[in-house]
Amino acid sequence: KHSTRCNISSAALARLERCWTPADDDRHAAYLLDLIRHRDVSDAITQRYGVQHESPQVLVVHHGQCIYAESHFGIRYAEVIAQLEA
Repeated sequence: KHSTRCNISSAALARLERCWTPADDDRHAAYLLDLIRHRDVSDAITQRYGVQHESPQVLVVHHGQCIYAESHFGIRYAEVIAQLEA
């Protein structure tokens, strides 16, 4: 989840984008949620998965369950990939 009005969110997104590869796209479905335009979707995610809303935030959902959530500068490419490939 990304806020286009937040410098921390922009920094976290840039760090992920610098590391993300075309091979990652081939192996994983990744979605970027613009919180400013789609706060209703963010609220629905909070309700469905029981995770507190934060921005920026990465969620890994597997078989309908949120198995990983991290926010702000805790978002790290290596950890996200490890969770996706677990």
